Amino acid sequence: MFKKLILILNIWILFFSFGFAYKELIIQNIDKKPVRVIKVILDGQHYVVSSVAEDGGATLQELTKKVGGDTAVNGTFFCPDDYSSCGGTTHTNSERIYLWDGASWSRHRPDTSIRMVFWFDKDWNSAFVQNNMGKLIDAWLWIKPDQKKLESLQFWIGWFPAFLLEGEDVVEWYNAYLDTKMNTAGNKTFICSTEDWSTIYMWVVWWINIPQMPAYLKKNFDCRNALNLDAGNSIGMIYSGFVLDQSNRTRIMDAFVVLTREQYINLTRITPSNKTPYDAEEQYQLTEKDQQKVKTIYNALQPFIIQNGTKQKRSFISLLRSAVTAPKIVADPQKLAIIKDLLWRFFVIWEL
Repeated sequence: MFKKLILILNIWILFFSFGFAYKELIIQNIDKKPVRVIKVILDGQHYVVSSVAEDGGATLQELTKKVGGDTAVNGTFFCPDDYSSCGGTTHTNSERIYLWDGASWSRHRPDTSIRMVFWFDKDWNSAFVQNNMGKLIDAWLWIKPDQKKLESLQFWIGWFPAFLLEGEDVVEWYNAYLDTKMNTAGNKTFICSTEDWSTIYMWVVWWINIPQMPAYLKKNFDCRNALNLDAGNSIGMIYSGFVLDQSNRTRIMDAFVVLTREQYINLTRITPSNKTPYDAEEQYQLTEKDQQKVKTIYNALQPFIIQNGTKQKRSFISLLRSAVTAPKIVADPQKLAIIKDLLWRFFVIWEL
C-alpha cells in the first residue's frame, strides 16, 4: 500500500495544490478537534449536488462519476446488505432523494420518516434544512411527497438528526432515536450551510458526540443549518480526483458531490444565473523547488511509516495538523503551503 502511495505522490506531486479559490480542503485541529472538511463557496463557480444509487448501492467513486464530479463525501444512513434486517440487499430506508431530472429517486418506503431534508433549489439558493419533526409546517414530508412542492427542489438528501435549524440546536428533538454510538465520542460527519448562506462545509470532526455537534459547528464554521451524515463503516471521501478515505463497506446509497460550473451545466442542462465571484485571498503557490522539498520530506518519512505502520503515520499527521495553526508557521506563507500540501498527501489512497 505504501509503495503505491509513494508512486502516486511522486507522479502527481507537480500537478496538484492543496486548495482552490472556491473549493478548499481543510485539515487541521479546530477548537481542539481534528477535522477534515471540504469548504465550497457558492458563488456560481462550484455547486453541490446529490448522487443516488439504485437498490444494491454503488461505490462513492461510481456515485461521483455518475454526476460528472471529482470531489465528494458519502451521504446518509441506509440499509446495508450485511445487516440481517436488510434482507441481503443494500437499499435506502425511506423515500428521501430527489434529483434535477424529476425522475431519479432512491426509495424503499414512500415517506421520509423522521428525516430532515438538506436541499438546494432550482434557483440555486443555498442549503436549508427542512423540518418534519412537527415543529414547522413541513408535515407533508411524512406522507408521499407532493410532486408540486418537490418541483421547487433540485437536489436533496434526508437523514437525522439535524444539528441546526436556522441557528437553533435541534438535536433534542431526536433524543428518542439516538443510540449509544451516536451519543459516544467518535468520528461524526456532517453537511452545513453558513449564516450568510454563501458557503457549504462537509465531512468529518473527530472525537465528538452528536449532542456536542451543533454548538461546535455553529462556533467554528458559522453553520446555520446542519445535518448529520453517515459515519462508521460507510464513510468515504474523494477530493480533486483522489480517494482520501474509504471504509470496508464500499457500496453506499447516496453522496454529496461538488461540481464546477461547467460540470453542473453538463449534468442538468441548466445554465445558472451569474453571481458575484468570491474574491479569494491570494495564497502562496508552491514553486518547483518547494514541490521538490515536499517530495524529499515525504520520502524521508516513509521508512519510519513502513517500519512502525499506521500508528507512526497517524503521529506524523497529528504533528502536521498542529503545525498548520502554529503562529510561526501561519506567519510564513511558504512553510504553511508546504506543510498543508504534505498533510493532504498523507491521506491519499489512490487516484479516482
